[in-house]
Amino acid sequence: MPLPVNIFEQINNLASTLGTNDFYEQRLDNDSAGRPLYVGFSATPNDSMDSPTWFIRKLSYDNNNFINRVQIPNNGAGFIYSWTNRASYFS
Repeated sequence: MPLPVNIFEQINNLASTLGTNDFYEQRLDNDSAGRPLYVGFSATPNDSMDSPTWFIRKLSYDNNNFINRVQIPNNGAGFIYSWTNRASYFS
């Protein structure tokens, strides 16, 4: 199934939705269909994926493959998460 043309535009708009353009590094983890599932931003340039310096969001999609939900971790927003453990922060 091809990705919608605007999926990358939606991801790029995520930073402006969060109200900043000062993120240093961005990581994406894709689902089996190739769509970004987790989006992480590092508060420290080139920091380890294990360090608790990541701000992570989980994306969900509707039946047309458009982003319809952006979740924050169960413990709230902040640069306090490890990218390595990203899946464990969401219920």
